[in-house]
Amino acid sequence: MGLVLIYVVLAMLLTPASIHLLPREMVVGMLRSTYGFPTLLLGIPCGIYLMAWRASDFFVWWWSPRSLVVDDRGLRSGSTSLAWGQVRSIVRRHQEDQLVLRHDRGTYRLRLYLWSDPDELEALVTDSVVAELLEEVHHQVSQGEAVPFGPLTLGDEGLTYKRRLIHWDDIDSIRFQDESDTGAETRELILTVNGRRHKLDEAKVVNAPVLLAYLSARLAG
Repeated sequence: MGLVLIYVVLAMLLTPASIHLLPREMVVGMLRSTYGFPTLLLGIPCGIYLMAWRASDFFVWWWSPRSLVVDDRGLRSGSTSLAWGQVRSIVRRHQEDQLVLRHDRGTYRLRLYLWSDPDELEALVTDSVVAELLEEVHHQVSQGEAVPFGPLTLGDEGLTYKRRLIHWDDIDSIRFQDESDTGAETRELILTVNGRRHKLDEAKVVNAPVLLAYLSARLAG
């Protein structure tokens, strides 16, 4: 895409010199269109940016380990070995297509797009982490502790959001919903309270799938 933009701009610039990279009628039509001047002005910078952006993906792929093993114990990739019991939080970043796993020794970013069947990989890793963390959340809540989930705080009496306690009886449902904002894919956590929906960006809710699993079970019971 970056090369195409640069090629189109060069065609516009060279046509007056009788150097035709594209048919003259096509170039004249583009210049007379609404997008002609913006393309001429911004085409090369945008093309270079797009090329650099895709190049960064290439370098990430080039330097990434060639194998990834995920099983019931944890994941292993190159020199990285991470047991599920070491993971303290999981965050899904849709725009970067990453799962961010914070653990005892730091942070591991699992770039899903580098591997075959990324949906299955995401589900396997997420389910494994949730299974480990959910038990701890149940224990903390039963001991009267407040468990933070980004902008939400879970407690024995309900959820706290924007300094307001939402009792269990007031929560109608909780679910994920995919969104597309100006071409950027995101996913939101939809919390419905007394018929009113609250939308939270999943990337800002630390351990969002753990919270969803806990609340789904609690509301169902």
